[in-house]
Amino acid sequence: MSKIKTIYICNHAHTDIGFTDYQELALRQHGEFVGQALDLIEKTDGYPVEAQYRWTVETTGPFLKYLRQAGKGEIERFRHWHEQGRIDIAGMQYNLTPLLNIEQMHRSLYPLRAIRDEFGFKVEAAMQDDVNGVSWLFADLLHDLGITFYTAAINPIRGARPKPFPGAFRWEGPSSKKVLAWNGYHYLFGRSQAGLGNWDLVDRLLPRWIEELENDPTYPFDFLYCESTHPVRVDNGPPDARMPDFVKRWNETRSNVQMAFITVTDFGRLLDSRYDHVIGTQRGDWTDHWADGVGSSAFEVGVNRAAHEIVGIGEALESWRRSQGATDWNARLADQTYESMTLFDEHTWGAYSSVEAPHSLFSQAQWNRKAGFAYTAAMEGHNAVAKAANALAAPLGTKGPEGIFNLGNLDPKEAFKASGIREVLVFNTLPWERKVIVEEPEPRGGAAPVGMLDTFFNRRSTWGGPRPYPEIRRVAGTIPPMGYAFLNLNDGVPASDLKAAGDTIENAHYRVRIDRRTGAIAELFDKAQNHDFAGKYQGWGPGEYIYETVASPDDRLAIADISFDKPEFFTGHKDTPWKRETASKVMLEDAVIYEGRASITVRIEAPGVSAATVVYALDTDTKSVIVDWSIDKLEHPEAEAVFIAFPFNLQRADFLIDLNGIPAVPNTDQLDGAAKDWYPVGRWASVSDGERNVTVVPLDAPLLHLGGITTGKWNRTLQPEGPTIMSWALNNHWLVNFKSAQSGRIPLRYRLTTGTGPTDAATAARFAAEVTVPPVAMRDIAPTGKRSDSYFSTGNAPVLVTTKPGEDTRWVALRLQNLTHEKQTQTVAFTGDPAAARSADPIEHPSTALKLEGKTLSVALAPLEIRTVLVRFAH
Repeated sequence: MSKIKTIYICNHAHTDIGFTDYQELALRQHGEFVGQALDLIEKTDGYPVEAQYRWTVETTGPFLKYLRQAGKGEIERFRHWHEQGRIDIAGMQYNLTPLLNIEQMHRSLYPLRAIRDEFGFKVEAAMQDDVNGVSWLFADLLHDLGITFYTAAINPIRGARPKPFPGAFRWEGPSSKKVLAWNGYHYLFGRSQAGLGNWDLVDRLLPRWIEELENDPTYPFDFLYCESTHPVRVDNGPPDARMPDFVKRWNETRSNVQMAFITVTDFGRLLDSRYDHVIGTQRGDWTDHWADGVGSSAFEVGVNRAAHEIVGIGEALESWRRSQGATDWNARLADQTYESMTLFDEHTWGAYSSVEAPHSLFSQAQWNRKAGFAYTAAMEGHNAVAKAANALAAPLGTKGPEGIFNLGNLDPKEAFKASGIREVLVFNTLPWERKVIVEEPEPRGGAAPVGMLDTFFNRRSTWGGPRPYPEIRRVAGTIPPMGYAFLNLNDGVPASDLKAAGDTIENAHYRVRIDRRTGAIAELFDKAQNHDFAGKYQGWGPGEYIYETVASPDDRLAIADISFDKPEFFTGHKDTPWKRETASKVMLEDAVIYEGRASITVRIEAPGVSAATVVYALDTDTKSVIVDWSIDKLEHPEAEAVFIAFPFNLQRADFLIDLNGIPAVPNTDQLDGAAKDWYPVGRWASVSDGERNVTVVPLDAPLLHLGGITTGKWNRTLQPEGPTIMSWALNNHWLVNFKSAQSGRIPLRYRLTTGTGPTDAATAARFAAEVTVPPVAMRDIAPTGKRSDSYFSTGNAPVLVTTKPGEDTRWVALRLQNLTHEKQTQTVAFTGDPAAARSADPIEHPSTALKLEGKTLSVALAPLEIRTVLVRFAH
């Protein structure tokens, strides 16, 4: 406990991309705020130093857009006051959700390349406001970029804050790198809670907060630090011209506590230099509670998750081309695509009126733009894959004939002549050898779209006029690591292990039987382990559909209500009267075998949907269980949720999950106060009892409850009921920002695999990569050279490796991720001729040279470390 001597005020605009205004308007407003802040800085330059105005630019995304259109005089004006410490830049691109994948997190920091390198500005601190946390990978990434301080101004509605609050700690990332972190009051604290800037309120509101800190035995500081935005435009608000005069007058008339403007960077320096001796260390993921809201938009979330993978495929193929000397990769377009993905994954989901007035122009316009970010990223990603794949394929073979647009006056077989080519060219963008079963793309004769390969386009499209529609054929084969192979369709898919009869399907690894009463998996029998993994939770089986509503006229308010007069801004109710229902009618079709796949289709009638179908399937000799739901959702504006249950027959529940890109044990690898009632997973989640394990990969819906349904528990510690993973596929529980209802056809796809012993993170990650990163299949190319080849391989080390073309056209960038808690050395064996290799920071600034042994590169990795390496090839 200490007497409060100083109130430090960090003035900034909270960055919402939308919410208060249409997204493009909000982005422009933040550029305007910079000019207004500079005006106020200059106006108060003669004030006492404490009252001289200071402004912090909260995020780099809007700021870089401002710099790109600012005149030279504006930039030099900014530079002058930046060098004086009066205007600051924080290093995060936007306020983010946990939907970003690892590459997105890296790319969200690439604006620093321009802000630092091109414009010469300093960035030493970062901040996130409103959201309840960010991936602990940022502790590593910020450290590596020389950003030594991070502040959080959490809005705890439907969430929680870590401890100490308010307070500081050294935040330790997965690979044990650290940044100094401040866990502070919400950004509207200064103006709205403490009354700063308002003489009618400050003497009534401020003393409470000072008294609380002075009487808190866990608070060792002699200051109160707060962020302060505009008094009414608290989000996307301009500099407050009243604040400098308020601070000046306060200091002239009050002697017990002084006030001073401070930037986020200067506050970090002050903490580090004066208070280091009272600051401890905490390690773990700062998991964001607000991830729950993304369940309000299941279709678009699935689109953007798929875009993450498609964009990665395109960059892997382009890096292969770069190694061969290609220099036409469009880095600016790639930046725009990543920004579109990230703007969908940014925390502002829509208008503040999204629930109270969902059909208003204001709400609908913002949702249209928000969803557009996902669709733009997806289509640009597909275009990039199409361009790269066609460029790589061109020298490998001869293309078949183009079709003729058929107005109906030609025989379909004349307009679209068969090529006679029995080969399918398949690219594998994973760095290990891969057994695949691919569908032959439909013959379309070069018809539009150009920006999407036939293998990803919907079948039986009528564009181009009448043409032949052959039956679907599949072919199995092995593709080299980060390579290609031609597969002969005549080889087909050997499938002697498959069986299908009635309600049961089998392959070499599993027997799956479906419950005719519920439509769930009644038996999931692992033949090698002689164990049935199908369990029960509240009577539900694996794959079962559950629809949840609230049996109360209070509706959403029976779950949680918003009360800004409460310390946590809300009350989370633990007595919500949930109503949970399953299918009222189940229609099960007999199991079938077709082209190397045994499957059972189940149709249900159930509340919440006009129709719903699930296909359970096993591919030949593949250790993966396919669970593919397609629900035709009915619009329901009242509170609701859809779960898909995955209870397992295990003796206990040890969870390991892909949490913000890092293999993590819930509770153990999380900060206290991080989200525990729901988890936003990257690619996979696994549960084990020590003897055996099950891994679940949710392709579309990232939100999971672990151990059972945990909505409404509001726990700071996960206390699982048992070995159950509940996919929280849809919900609309929020009162603002997120969508009030959703409807239409929504895919909810899952892949399951089993193993022995505790979950191995590398095995789970590899399985997840294989089912989320599709092979790229191309038809009508007759091979003229090698039937297969590889760009590079990585062997069997527990390390993931991805590639992209370097920002500098001389290099290819590799990301290497150690998935274990032990040191690893990853070797990368190239087919081409690497001429040089350099270690690099996360945004590709090269540093020390790395030794090449012929065509092989070895990279040392600390436990759970992610490194960036640059490789240049001899051309």
